[in-house]
Amino acid sequence: MSEVAFQKTPGYATWKKNFLAVWIAEFLAIIGFSTFTPILPLYVESLGVLKTQVNTWSGLVIAAPAFAMAFMSPIWGTLSDHYGRKLMVERALFGGCVIIGLMATAHNVQQLAVLRLLQGALTGSVAAATTLVASMTPRERLGETLGKLQLAVFLGQSLGPLVGGFVADLAGYQMVFISTSLLLLVAGLLVLFMVHETFVPVTSPAQRMPLSARARQTYALLFGSSLLGLVLFLRFSLRLGLRMSSPLLPLLAKSLLPANSPWLSSAAGMLVSLSGLSSALAAPLLGRWADRYGARRILLICAGLAGLGLTMQGLAGAYWQLAIWEMLIGIAIGGTLATISAYVGRVAPEGRTGLAYGLDATAVSLANSLGPSLGGWLADHTSLRMAFLAGGMTAWLSTLGVLRLPADETTRTATPCPTSESA
Repeated sequence: MSEVAFQKTPGYATWKKNFLAVWIAEFLAIIGFSTFTPILPLYVESLGVLKTQVNTWSGLVIAAPAFAMAFMSPIWGTLSDHYGRKLMVERALFGGCVIIGLMATAHNVQQLAVLRLLQGALTGSVAAATTLVASMTPRERLGETLGKLQLAVFLGQSLGPLVGGFVADLAGYQMVFISTSLLLLVAGLLVLFMVHETFVPVTSPAQRMPLSARARQTYALLFGSSLLGLVLFLRFSLRLGLRMSSPLLPLLAKSLLPANSPWLSSAAGMLVSLSGLSSALAAPLLGRWADRYGARRILLICAGLAGLGLTMQGLAGAYWQLAIWEMLIGIAIGGTLATISAYVGRVAPEGRTGLAYGLDATAVSLANSLGPSLGGWLADHTSLRMAFLAGGMTAWLSTLGVLRLPADETTRTATPCPTSESA
C-alpha cells in the first residue's frame, strides 16, 4: 500500500459508517471470490480437457489471476493516487462482477484461462479496500481498523468454499460463478452508495520525476537492505511451497472418496474452509507469541509445520487425514502471515513502509502464479502426490532462510498492513 495523503480526517461517525460499509462489502466480495476455489479443477475437467492435461490446465487457470495482478497492482495504485481510492474499489468489484459472470459461459478451458487473466488484471479488491480504509481512518485507530478488515478477508475465505461447494452440488458449476457475480454486484453497490470519500490528489517533487527514475530510486533504497530481500524471499518461497499443491487438493480428495460421490464439491470446499478457519484463529495468537517469544522462532515453527502438513498430505490414505493436515497447514499459513508481515514493517527503510508492503504483495502474487503452474506440471509428469511432496520440501528448505534472520529483533517497528492472499 502506498503512503496515503489526507485532506482531512472525517468525523468519527462518518469514518465508522464508511468502514462498516467497506467491511460488509469486502466480506461479501471475498465469499464470492472464494466460492469457486474448490471447484475450479473440477470445472476445468468438465470443459472437455484431456484427462492427461487436467492437472496442468488446473494449475494454469488457478495461477492466471495472480500473474496478472502482480503486474497490474502498481498501475492501479498509481491511478488511485490520482483519481481516488473509492473508485479503485468499485473497479475491482464491478469488474469482477462482469468477468466472473462470463466464466459461467466459457465453452472451453482456453476461454476460462483468458477470463481468469482478466480477473487478475481488473480485480484486487483487498488491496483497494485496504487503501480506502486507511485513507479514511484516524491515524491512532489505523492498526486496529486494518486488523478488523483482515478479519473480513479470513471469514470470507473460510465461508466461501463451503458455499461454493454446496451450490455446485445442488445447482451445477455455472451457478457458482453466477452467484459470485451477484455477490460482487451487491458489494459494489454498497460501496457506491454507502461510502463517502473526500479525495484531493497530492503532488510532490518525487511524483514529478520520470517513472523510470522513481522506480530506480525506490528499488535501490528498498533492496539496499539485504535483510528485507531475505524476508521477501521467505514470503515467496513459503507461499510457493503452499501453492504447489492447493489446486490439486480437490483432485486428491476425489481419489480418496468413493467413486461418483455426490458430495465431491462440498468435500473439497470443506478442506479449504478448514484451512481458512484455522488461519483466522492462528494469526492473532501466533502474532502475539511472536512479539513475546521472538518472530524468528515462531516463523521457524510455522515453516516446519507447513513442511510437515504438505508432506503428510502427499502420503495420506484417507480423506479425514487430508482434513487434519489441512488444519495444520492453515495454522502455518496464519503464523507466517502474521510474522512475515511484522518483519516487513520492522526492516523497511524509514518512510518506505508502504512500498515494502507493496513488494511483499508482489512476492505473494508471483508465488500464487508460479506455484499452481509448477504443481500442475509435476502432477502431470510424475504423480499427483509429488506436487504435495515437492511443496513440503520447499517449505522445509525455507527454514534454512529463516535461520539467517537475526534473533535480536530491535529494528524499527511499523504497523503491519494486511496482505492479500487471494482476490
